[in-house]
Amino acid sequence: MPKFITNLTYKIEELAAQSGFVFRVASAYYKDVIDKEIMLANIKADDRILCIGGGICPFSAILLQQRTGAHVTAIDNNHACIPKAKEVIRRLGLCDFLTVLHQDGSCRDTPFEDYSVIHLALQVSPMEEVFARAVKRAKDGTRLLIRRPKKYLNNMYCPSFAQALEGQAYTEHSSGNIGCTLLYTK
Repeated sequence: MPKFITNLTYKIEELAAQSGFVFRVASAYYKDVIDKEIMLANIKADDRILCIGGGICPFSAILLQQRTGAHVTAIDNNHACIPKAKEVIRRLGLCDFLTVLHQDGSCRDTPFEDYSVIHLALQVSPMEEVFARAVKRAKDGTRLLIRRPKKYLNNMYCPSFAQALEGQAYTEHSSGNIGCTLLYTK
C-alpha cells in the first residue's frame, strides 16, 4: 500500500484527535458505512468486536460501540497511535466500553477466539495474512467484516485479496475511498 495513503489518514486522524469539530466532521464520513456494516453482520449489544487498524482516532470502533452498545477492542500496530487513541476514548467517556491496545493483527498472540465480530480496516496490511490468521483462530460463527476500496483504487490495497473473497455477502458504500465491506462468516 502506498505510504502517502497511510500518511494522509494519519494526519486527518491526528487533527480529529485534537479538535472536536474536526472529529465530528471526519466521523460523519463513517456513520453510513458503520450503519451498513452493523446491518450486514447483524451486530448486537452482546457481541464482542475486535477492530484491527484503529489508528489515532478509531472512528469505526467508536461508532460501532456507540451504535450497538457492544464492547469493542481496537488494535493498531503503530505504537505512536495508542496514547492518542486512548485520550480520544477517555474524552468521549467510553473507557468502560472501548479498549485500545498496541497489537499487530498478524501476531500469533492476537486472541481472535475472544470475539464474535472482527472488523478489518481498509488499510490493514498485509491484509491476506491478518485475514488468514483471524479465520484460523476465530470460533465458528465469527463474522469478519473486511473493507475493500473503490475499484479504481484496488491496486493500492492488496488487489489479489479482493478476488479471493468474491461471492461473499457485502454492502456497497457511496462516499470516500471505501467501495464495499465484505462479510465472511467462519
